Amino acid sequence: MRPINLKRLPLLMGSACLIILTGCSSIAKGITEAVIDGGPQQDTRQCEIEGPEFDGIQQSLNQQSSSSPKITKVLMVHGISSHLPGYSSGLQKKLYDKLNLTITDSEVKNIELDSAQIQWKDGDPHTLGTLRITRHTNADHTQELLFYELTWSPISEPQKQQLAADSANNEGLPRASINGTLKSFMNATVPDLLIYNGNGYNRITASVKESVCWMLSNNWENLPDKGVHECEKWEGSTFSNLSADDHFFITHSLGSRITIDTIQNFGNITADNSNPTKKDIQDKIRKDVSKKDFTVFMMANQLPLLQMGRDTPEVSNEEKTYCAANGTMAEKRVMRRMGIVAFSDPNDILSYPVPLDFTTSQIDSRICPAVTNVSLNIAEQKNLFDAASFANPMTAHSGYMEDDRVIDLIANGMKKNQMTPLVAQKCQWLETATIKSKPEKKKAN
Repeated sequence: MRPINLKRLPLLMGSACLIILTGCSSIAKGITEAVIDGGPQQDTRQCEIEGPEFDGIQQSLNQQSSSSPKITKVLMVHGISSHLPGYSSGLQKKLYDKLNLTITDSEVKNIELDSAQIQWKDGDPHTLGTLRITRHTNADHTQELLFYELTWSPISEPQKQQLAADSANNEGLPRASINGTLKSFMNATVPDLLIYNGNGYNRITASVKESVCWMLSNNWENLPDKGVHECEKWEGSTFSNLSADDHFFITHSLGSRITIDTIQNFGNITADNSNPTKKDIQDKIRKDVSKKDFTVFMMANQLPLLQMGRDTPEVSNEEKTYCAANGTMAEKRVMRRMGIVAFSDPNDILSYPVPLDFTTSQIDSRICPAVTNVSLNIAEQKNLFDAASFANPMTAHSGYMEDDRVIDLIANGMKKNQMTPLVAQKCQWLETATIKSKPEKKKAN
């Protein structure tokens, strides 16, 4: 079990203070609107993209055909606070509209996740959250997408209930109404950070690991309809279509850190030498994954913040060794490429860009990360008496899923000479790539 690092508590409590401040924004909304510029205004929100080009989900759908078994799969991982299955329905609707996926299967599959790697205590419910799976196609059924929505917050909920009495404040002196709202907000969100970095780490990463397994191993017909299941033990988990399918992740807030941690942990999994048949299957899966590209779209990520107090990854600053086609350790990499598209509003006090030096030194080289940073204004900035500017920090943190530019980039990616009109109009792109040296001129005899 991962121990709690007490040295990190001041940092995490500092994060708590930042979260509390976001709650003030909605309370002070009426006051603020009285002093900021009013009336309809032109949308002046900016968008800057820096990094290599990347595919969106549409490029994967376009590669499907009636003669190809390829299916596009997307896994969603939420962040702090309690969530219920279906929390991403708004994002999904906007995404399907952009992708022209007009038909949704009437059946919804809900898997309660289990894992033999967890040491369950007597009486513990064997569940690591809910994986809600839906199926979507275009009108002529030539393009298919499976959406896997993970709800892991039930893992942290029992411990958070210990603060329920404090939120209710039934004993002692009454709180001022605004302070009570802020305290309840803090008690509902900050514990997730502490639990994940403490005794909840193994279960929460196991939840994502199980979800990844279900996404890689099964197609719609092979999935269980409902019930408590472990992916590896499910008879339909054949991984038969692993090489053909395309896989994407969409994460928000703490979900980005959890997902990257889980993917990095795949590099430390050892084969089961006691079972030759199982070892052969594991080796084939590992080999197939090492040849594939994956993409994670991270909204409001906190990778740099939550890296504080941690050791550097087991393998860092070794991209060429593991990721180049002729790299000496290429056979040991986890995947061929992990495209990371990090959306961040500079006015979101709980979001951070992912600098290049952070990528090389603080992300495991074996996942071959390639980062594109998207800096954009989710919340509008307004002037206060022409002396200062203000943007709603709550909107800045929670509004990514409704932003048309974010949805457009997830759907269509960023490609040379293939920008959608919305992105071309609203965003500026500074491409980063390896620049080849010019050939030296031959010296005259």
